[in-house]
Amino acid sequence: MWLLINLSKKYTTTLTYSVEFLALPQDKILQETPVQKINVEVMGSGFNLFAANFSRKKLPLDLSKLKKKSKTDFYLLTADQKAKIQEKISSLEIVNIVEDSIYFKLGTLATKKVPVIPKLNLAYKLGYGTEKVTIEPDSISISGPELQLKKIKSITTKNLNLEDVSENITTKLAIEMSEEVSNIRVSHESVEVSVLIDEFTEGNFDIPIRIINIPKEIGLNTFPKKVKVTYKVGLKNYQKITEDLFHVVCDYNKTKENELTYLIPELKKEPELTSSVRISPQKIDFLIQK
Repeated sequence: MWLLINLSKKYTTTLTYSVEFLALPQDKILQETPVQKINVEVMGSGFNLFAANFSRKKLPLDLSKLKKKSKTDFYLLTADQKAKIQEKISSLEIVNIVEDSIYFKLGTLATKKVPVIPKLNLAYKLGYGTEKVTIEPDSISISGPELQLKKIKSITTKNLNLEDVSENITTKLAIEMSEEVSNIRVSHESVEVSVLIDEFTEGNFDIPIRIINIPKEIGLNTFPKKVKVTYKVGLKNYQKITEDLFHVVCDYNKTKENELTYLIPELKKEPELTSSVRISPQKIDFLIQK
């Protein structure tokens, strides 16, 4: 009896409700996810308040009544929504809506093209490696809120993990829908990735060193005058690699600025067909002649 008497009395409390957004203007799109819940101070009987605590009702918010603050910033006055909200929770009386305004970032639907980057984790058999990777299509169109599109420079595929690779690969890889692109629509759900595999061999050349940024008043003698450039290349392309495709440079300014007693050889040009290029030695002794 005591419980029934108390539950029949009226109380005031604050309840948290999820919201749903209705009537977004057709020429607009949400750039960012707005608040998903609001707090409403209500009055009602203990019975109704008790039931409301277990209710999963969503309160409707009419976005046709948005007010403009700037080009992309809008806001909604919750006082203008009170009647609609009251209809939804008719068993309780609204005393106050705690959040007097809800803010939105809106924009128009934008589209742009971005490159696709495949995620390839390939472990090769000894002596094998990738000669060439092709993607079809190599770029796709994405569309969504302007602010989100500006952040996206490329889009990736799901991982391809393979071991003991020694033969060519052709497969379809799904576009990875990460959190960054969760609200973005893509023109393709997958792309075809082809990986040309070749047996690799090692080659080397003795390349002359070119010294740059030497003051006019001095001359330099280097020891040695050439460096060994060692590289990996596919057997099919081995004959295409020639000495003149490599350029090695030592910058005297870098030696002087860093107060070094030696020059550092840097590879300024190399063939696209080569990989794992290394220079030996990595320090070049020199004498200054004034």
